[in-house]
Amino acid sequence: MRHARATRPPRGWWPWRALPRLLLAALLLVLAAGAWALDPGKPYRDYVVETWGVEKGLPQITVMAIAQDADGYLWLGTQAGLARFDGAQFRRFEREDVLNMDSMIQALLADPQGRLWIGSAKGLLVLEHGRIRPLPAPAGIARFPVGALALSEGRLVVGGPDGLYVADGQRLRRLRALPGPVTSLLAEGAVLWAGGPGQVLRIEGDHVQSFPLPASLPGASANHLVRFDGNLWAGTRSGLLRLHAGHWEVVPGRDGGQVRAIEALAADRDGNLWLATPQYLERLRPGQAPERIENAPGSIAIRTLFEDQDGNLWLGSQTEGLARAWSGRTRRLSRAEGLATPLLWSLSAAPDGGVVVGTGNGVEEWRQGRFQRLVAGSGLPHPEAYSVLAEAGQVWIGTRAGAAVLRAGQARAEIPPALAPLRGVQVPALLRDHAGNLWFGTLDGAFRLAPDGRLTRYAEAEGLVDPRVRIVHETRNGRLLLGTAQGLYEWRGGRLRALTGPNGDGTDIGVTAITELGDGRWVVGSGNGDQLRIFDGRRWQSLGTANGLPENIPFHIAQVGNDLWVAGMQGVYRLGLAELDQALANPKARVQARIIINSGFNLPGGQQDKCCNGMGSGRGLLRDGQLWLPTRDGALVVSTARLPPGPQWPPRIEDVLVDGKPLLAEAGRLRLPLGARSLKIEFSVPALDPDRLPQLRYRLVGYDADWVETETPAQRQASYANLPPGDYRFELADFSRDDPLDAQATLVLQLPPRLYETLAFRILLGLALVVLVWLGYLALRLRYGRRQAELERLVRERTHDLQIANARLKELSFTDPLTGLHNRRYLSQQVPIDLSFYDRDPAFRSGEEAVVLALLDIDHFKHINDTWGHAAGDLVLEQLGRVLEGLKRSGDYAARWGGEEFLLVLRPQPRGGLAEIGRRVCQQIGSHVFDLGNGQQHRLTVSVGLVECPLFPQHPRLLGWDQLVTLADRALYAAKDAGRNGWMAYRPAPGTRLPADLSSASGDPGWLVENGLLERFGESCTISGGNSHRNGQEPAPDSSPPPSLPEAT
Repeated sequence: MRHARATRPPRGWWPWRALPRLLLAALLLVLAAGAWALDPGKPYRDYVVETWGVEKGLPQITVMAIAQDADGYLWLGTQAGLARFDGAQFRRFEREDVLNMDSMIQALLADPQGRLWIGSAKGLLVLEHGRIRPLPAPAGIARFPVGALALSEGRLVVGGPDGLYVADGQRLRRLRALPGPVTSLLAEGAVLWAGGPGQVLRIEGDHVQSFPLPASLPGASANHLVRFDGNLWAGTRSGLLRLHAGHWEVVPGRDGGQVRAIEALAADRDGNLWLATPQYLERLRPGQAPERIENAPGSIAIRTLFEDQDGNLWLGSQTEGLARAWSGRTRRLSRAEGLATPLLWSLSAAPDGGVVVGTGNGVEEWRQGRFQRLVAGSGLPHPEAYSVLAEAGQVWIGTRAGAAVLRAGQARAEIPPALAPLRGVQVPALLRDHAGNLWFGTLDGAFRLAPDGRLTRYAEAEGLVDPRVRIVHETRNGRLLLGTAQGLYEWRGGRLRALTGPNGDGTDIGVTAITELGDGRWVVGSGNGDQLRIFDGRRWQSLGTANGLPENIPFHIAQVGNDLWVAGMQGVYRLGLAELDQALANPKARVQARIIINSGFNLPGGQQDKCCNGMGSGRGLLRDGQLWLPTRDGALVVSTARLPPGPQWPPRIEDVLVDGKPLLAEAGRLRLPLGARSLKIEFSVPALDPDRLPQLRYRLVGYDADWVETETPAQRQASYANLPPGDYRFELADFSRDDPLDAQATLVLQLPPRLYETLAFRILLGLALVVLVWLGYLALRLRYGRRQAELERLVRERTHDLQIANARLKELSFTDPLTGLHNRRYLSQQVPIDLSFYDRDPAFRSGEEAVVLALLDIDHFKHINDTWGHAAGDLVLEQLGRVLEGLKRSGDYAARWGGEEFLLVLRPQPRGGLAEIGRRVCQQIGSHVFDLGNGQQHRLTVSVGLVECPLFPQHPRLLGWDQLVTLADRALYAAKDAGRNGWMAYRPAPGTRLPADLSSASGDPGWLVENGLLERFGESCTISGGNSHRNGQEPAPDSSPPPSLPEAT
């Protein structure tokens, strides 16, 4: 209920036989007017009732008094004490913690000053500034039970055991003495009504008028007083009374009985009178029969009734806790309205204003406020009517096994001969297009019944990938769309064309719903991938859960004003078109979909109800601002009206807990105890309006980089651990408000540093450390003086030892540990030095002599490792090193270049001796017998690459020695390619003239070969007895003398 709401039409004035359209309009008007109010025209079974018990935090199951304070919080008096409810959590005030509250609370009243008055069987208490204190009973009264509380002309009036009292400051003052207790109060301006045993008093100033209760109700006491329908009503334990013409008259119950115990009585702002008896809850409405509610949530053992500022009715029970009732947005039309089969599959608007529904057993029509059966399931091709199309004088019906038409006045549907091909085929969609064609969407393609009676099928041959057609839709400009399980298609000129989808192939949408927006865009519901696909005539875009949409497969989509309504199996949500456009423009933007009906959404909020069901194109109907949806329990009619906003309450910071103990903040500031680093901040906001869930976000300025959203709408606590000392500001805001930051709650927190965390302590500590270091320095200086001589001696000795060790390490770093030859590192350091030395020799400088670089590689060395193992391979490398040592002259170098590669660097000798050197190296190695270490011997061959340094005598600086090694490596691999066991060398080609631009001389010297500036030459070597010898046999001796490298001239 809201303070501002639409005016309802008068009830009870329509003729019995009204036109169906007027009756439907009446239903829709009642739904629109009663939304969020305690609508008298809606039965209680259609109200939304939510309950709270001890399992949800209620201190105790008996609720005897309810009040709402100026900040929007609900206060409950229970047998276990006082509790405050913000719509999500209960905050308890335990009875043993409150002075003089050791008896049950009987009355609660909140005043405009923010105080809560508590009436108990022992006296009056007041909650003010978070503290509860008692008001002393008047002098001479030992026990002061409070029977009622009321605000009259700005003062608190208390119904006491012997009259009326007012709370004056810190005490109670008697206003008027009465012969008995006051059990009820009703303030109306300057008039105060007071009820008690046997009478009701009207008090205006000094004038008092008594209205005795009927003599037929001896011992009755007016325990409840309300103003309803222009009359004063009183509730007693002997019956319900109404003051008429200055006399009380007994109002009989629905069954005519007059004696009934009234436990609670309340009149709401929507024209309902609610009364509770020990057995049931009853509602009275002018011009309507009483409605008795039994054994329903919110109707059992009710002891108090209260209407809050949002228009909700709160009911406190003796045994069932707390309940809230409100009209909600819906009305369910089911068995109570005459529906024979509550399982609905489809809906169709009738031309005369009715609504035709396809059920699980036939077809029925909503007319004159009731459902009427048009045809039973036995009169159809199949009992389940998956689609219906109501037309003037007839209803077309698609079933699970064919289609039929029901003519006016017929009891059975007929199957026209033209529809014979549809026998046994499921028909989930029906549509009459602007040209008069009747379309049937089936699981075996689409069928078009032309006005001349011809039936045409459109399926795979006409372009469908999947023949299951579930949706048939015609746009405002006459385009006919077919929604299938694999794509959206357009029928044009007898052919079907796939409309391009987001993935470009037109078959990625499992179409479940289609609507056309006011601007011409299409919104298509999809059963796979993103839920909504939007087509603007040029391109497709999509929205899904990644954009903030609830998980829901759309069954029906409708535009209402500037909102998009989407209904599906999980419920109904509303999305603003402005938000939709923003999300389409910015894929990273998230939408805030408003959940209206929640049947299992993955997000909180909305009215809990059962929705939705249906097949094909008839899964929803928008009519006069009302959304009709088929369900498994009748039709759910949802009001889409935009509702006026209710009160918006600001959030509040309740407590700061350190080690579980609350701390009291003063003037929005709180200094935490020394050493406190972890804390919990409890907060709240009234959320009694079920239509508006708060969106609380908080941040600790100085610690949090951004706002932190609560994980659930019910979360009322923020926790922080291991905070550094400093000043912080905790901010709390409700982002469901239009002005969240203008109404935020703030609290300044000071976390004082420990002594060792202060700046002064750190400075003093630093100075102390400096002094200690200086004193230590002086002591050490004396000590160092005595040890200096000894240390110098030790340093000299250790330095000498270190020099010896370094020399040894240097030698080891330049030596290959396996062969004992020099390694690449040694040559990289030594060869440039030697070349600089040779450059002083005239013969070398003139080009007559040259250093020879011979790079050799063992042929088929991998075969040795694979056959005899790596130990045999290592033995071969060791022996080859000794062979090379025997080949070189004094001043030559033999080094292991890497793996099975070795490099010979021969000191300067006359040019032109490469062939002789290559030949002799191959012969010397090939003639050597290598011991494999396992009783077996083997002969080896090698491939050799040679080059002279410098290569071009006229340009000695053209190539570095490492580039020449690269050329020798090229020659080596040329020897490998030529069959191994041979040598290859490079020399300048005859008549070579180097180019003037030698900028490419750096890097790989292969450009000399590629440009024909060098020629390659070489030969293969054949060594007798080169085969491997096995089984321990020695090789045949070689009588030829061992070759040696040429001596330098």
